[in-house]
Amino acid sequence: MKQKLNDYELATIAYHRDTLGFNPVAVDVASRVMQVCYFDSDKKHLKNFQLTRSKFFEFVDKATEPCLFGIEACGSCNYLSRYFESKGHQCRILPASKVKAFLNLDKNDKIDATGIFKAMLSSVECIPAKSLENQLLMNLFTIRDQLVKQHTQCLNAAHGILYEHGFVVGGASIASSVKITHGLSEAQETFKSDVQASSHFSVIKDAVFNSIDNLKEQIDTINKYLLKYGSSNNTCLNLATIPGIGLQTAVALNTALGDPERFHSAREYAAYIGVAPIISGTGGKITVMGIRKSGIRSLKKSLYMGAMVYLTHAIKNGTQPSWVKDRLKTKKKKVIICAIMNRLARIAYAVAKKGEPFDETRCNLIKKLR
Repeated sequence: MKQKLNDYELATIAYHRDTLGFNPVAVDVASRVMQVCYFDSDKKHLKNFQLTRSKFFEFVDKATEPCLFGIEACGSCNYLSRYFESKGHQCRILPASKVKAFLNLDKNDKIDATGIFKAMLSSVECIPAKSLENQLLMNLFTIRDQLVKQHTQCLNAAHGILYEHGFVVGGASIASSVKITHGLSEAQETFKSDVQASSHFSVIKDAVFNSIDNLKEQIDTINKYLLKYGSSNNTCLNLATIPGIGLQTAVALNTALGDPERFHSAREYAAYIGVAPIISGTGGKITVMGIRKSGIRSLKKSLYMGAMVYLTHAIKNGTQPSWVKDRLKTKKKKVIICAIMNRLARIAYAVAKKGEPFDETRCNLIKKLR
């Protein structure tokens, strides 16, 4: 059955072709096959067909006219966007949640491609694509978080083994690796009388030592690289002047931001990170709820730690602003920390966009943090 388009969609297609000079093409991206959908101006109907991954890239390379590709946000959307632009085309990355409004009740590749095609012709807000440098830096933070997680898992396993043999060496953290080392050495001394037990425990100790040392070395290497990169980047140095923001967090903020022109406002950037509150309301009653679970988890962790340290220091020294004092009576501490995270993200956007160090006298948001 041939899909029909309404007059508005046909006029939008004509505008993109005749005025902008780009032929709209929707692509439902998958790992092995790509579903391509575009309007055939000669036959006056939508063409919706499937191509293998290799055939799809041949289709892009052999396109006789510039195309405007529309794709859903996914793992490879940034790569595909850069690839399309390198071939003289343009790309729009659409949020998957926004495309759902243009889908039918059923679901298959053809329906998805048609929905993407109709969504890209509407006024759906696009997601800015990341540059190659920013994407690789975000991958570096992802690898670092994974290594820290493995390091903690290894320490927890060593804590459990030592506890089974009557040794308690404290909580798990990167600093506790020294305690683990001493604890394993002390435990092995108790097994000297039993040759077989000592042999078993020696293998355990060597495995734990090698794992902890290797993971700690890799984490330190990444941390040193990030600090070296941040110290040579002017934007990162400016972001580090914000109260509660360290150099490593500044690198993460700058990486997530990229070109400030990618975002229309500071709130849009905060929502992209995942620290903007959810706003819901009807009938004139607006409710401000908590922050979303989506966003950049590694950056949210860094902002949470910075906001928590800032708030703890302010309460300890009695320098917390009046709005914090009032809300501490009725709100939980975590709610206030999330509010500070949101404001720090907005301040970071303003500092990066202006290209200047943080100036309290020119920033209205920081007045509520002082």
